[in-house]
Amino acid sequence: MRLKTYIVQNVSEALPMIKRDLGADALILNTKKVKTGGFIGFFQKERLEVTAAVEAQPKKKKAASNEQQEAASDSQKASVPVQHNTVAAPEASNNHLTGDLINELKGIKQFMMQSMQEEHLPASLKPLNQRLNSQEVTKEIQSEILAKMMLTIGQQPDISTAQIHRMAKTEIIRLIALHQQKPVVKDPEIICFIGPTGVGKTTTIAKIAADLLLREGKKVGLITSDTYRIAAVEQLKTYAGILNIPIQVVDSAEDLNRAMVELAACDIILMDTAGRNYQQKQYIDDLEALLADKNKIQINLVLSLTSKYEDMKKIIDNFQTIKMDQLLLTKQDETSSSGAILNLIYHYSIPVTYIANGQNVPDDILTATPELIANFVLGEDDND
Repeated sequence: MRLKTYIVQNVSEALPMIKRDLGADALILNTKKVKTGGFIGFFQKERLEVTAAVEAQPKKKKAASNEQQEAASDSQKASVPVQHNTVAAPEASNNHLTGDLINELKGIKQFMMQSMQEEHLPASLKPLNQRLNSQEVTKEIQSEILAKMMLTIGQQPDISTAQIHRMAKTEIIRLIALHQQKPVVKDPEIICFIGPTGVGKTTTIAKIAADLLLREGKKVGLITSDTYRIAAVEQLKTYAGILNIPIQVVDSAEDLNRAMVELAACDIILMDTAGRNYQQKQYIDDLEALLADKNKIQINLVLSLTSKYEDMKKIIDNFQTIKMDQLLLTKQDETSSSGAILNLIYHYSIPVTYIANGQNVPDDILTATPELIANFVLGEDDND
């Protein structure tokens, strides 16, 4: 393993040096503030000591040609990745380094989150950092985006705002593509929508029903188990009447089986459930009992983007026993912050499939593409 230490003003100054000296597989292991210069302890300046390392390359066979050696050298001239999600253990030959080195590697994420503070960023990236903050993108994701951007732009003082926007959009799309899970391919008899109160499940179901009916030409049926709110049943019945599709009301697993027989001629059945306090275990237990035959059911959790991200996480965690297949996010038009979409994709292995952005049926629902999410997080740019 090759180690190298740099004394610099900030991390952005160290990155091109690491790239030049250690190549594509380098890791930043540690940083600490140090005092340098001065005279007998006076007038010292505070600098940053950055330690980076790369695994030693295996020795080439003597028979290797000069061309092969040059090619190997050139292959190390790619950009330096700052690794976040996984840390490889050292090779067996470096077992004597295992303890301290692994502890340092475990601190890489925390270091990046600290080093991406605004005072350490090039001036060109500070507006982007402020935008990500305002969108409530988690610090972990911010650090990954900004670190990649710093490696890409280096110290270019003349990079334009439009270029920064395009590069950030490309990086967010890359992150989404890396972390976004694809929906499990199923052929469900029922698509069931669960979630807390007030997230807009019923309206979302009506939008999807209209889309399946009008755009895909499917025979659609509706079921509601939300017998706790008379208004919710009546609302779904109204949508069913407008779309001229059948609807059944159920309040038990037996009722659900009966309703499925009644709707057997339908290609797909959409099911509404009661929105109740997700923190009440009885609510979760009732849902599990109702949805006992999960092989026939695709379960979609509906969350509102007007909720705090921490509350969304608690909701997902409390519904984990039900094994959600997809996430649908609503009320994007009612919030100025869309970073939670990116957060959910990055931190959970549940596909985000739709984003609802208004009350109009069937229009105000969008397929959650990486490009759409990047636009929500960064805002539109006239130069895109």
